[in-house]
Amino acid sequence: MVLICTDAAAFLDLVTGPDLWFGPAYLLVICIAAWSLGWRAGQLIGVGCMVLTLALNGFNLYPYAAAAFAWNFGMRFVAISTVVAVMAGARRAYLREWWLARSDVLTGALNRQAFFELAPSAIDAGRWRLLVYADLDGLKKVNDVQGHASGDACLRAYGAAVRKMIRKNDIFARVGGDEFLIFMSVKDEAAAKTVALRLHKAMNRIKAEGDSLNCSVGGLVVPPGDACFDDLVRNADNLMYKAKLRGACLQLGIASHVQPTARGRARAKSRISSTWALGAHANAVDRRADTRSGVNEAAPS
Repeated sequence: MVLICTDAAAFLDLVTGPDLWFGPAYLLVICIAAWSLGWRAGQLIGVGCMVLTLALNGFNLYPYAAAAFAWNFGMRFVAISTVVAVMAGARRAYLREWWLARSDVLTGALNRQAFFELAPSAIDAGRWRLLVYADLDGLKKVNDVQGHASGDACLRAYGAAVRKMIRKNDIFARVGGDEFLIFMSVKDEAAAKTVALRLHKAMNRIKAEGDSLNCSVGGLVVPPGDACFDDLVRNADNLMYKAKLRGACLQLGIASHVQPTARGRARAKSRISSTWALGAHANAVDRRADTRSGVNEAAPS
């Protein structure tokens, strides 16, 4: 877009000739480049526009002596550099404020608003996905007994540990006081189950305030295809609640009624086709209306 706009400005500058000053049009192109591509690209486009105007209009823009030409050319360069610096600085400030409005300062995770903005489009619908809903058991008790400073320390420790467990392109968000979501692409169904089990084990080994945190985890395995994202989160939340009732275990489920990806096809609601629990209390099976079949396996020690 920047190159097209530059070409358009140069073409109009050529057509109108040196009698019409086309500086504002070039300046607009430079601002677009600095905002969208950064200060280096903005500076490069700025110098390129200066060279273009000189090539198209010759010395008609500088009809005075050589000393005046050098002075005018230098002042234009300084002016363009200043504009580029201001635009690039405004862009950095905008991005910083955008992320601050969408991140949780305490844990370093995204907040609920950012998760629902980014997750549906950030994860490839053509691949298997895993949605993990985690809840820190006993955080309220820590806040009540040891104080909110201890509870904040638990949250900071949990957030820092989880960010190390997952990849950079995986989405990690705090969606409640002690509730977190992780959304990621995985190779296949088996990989999703393996990752969910690994995350559950690692989350329950996190140390904070001298003790290990207990974490109930609901893991929803999502096949390739389009699905209603709100329903996916709701199903993962239900799985987490079942895990919480059993006591810091892992409750896994596979989403069904996911439509194959196709342009123009309506998104279908996602349901859980099967669930199974892994954890200390996995034998307490609770099959409800949202499950059609289930298998319970004890977690490896």
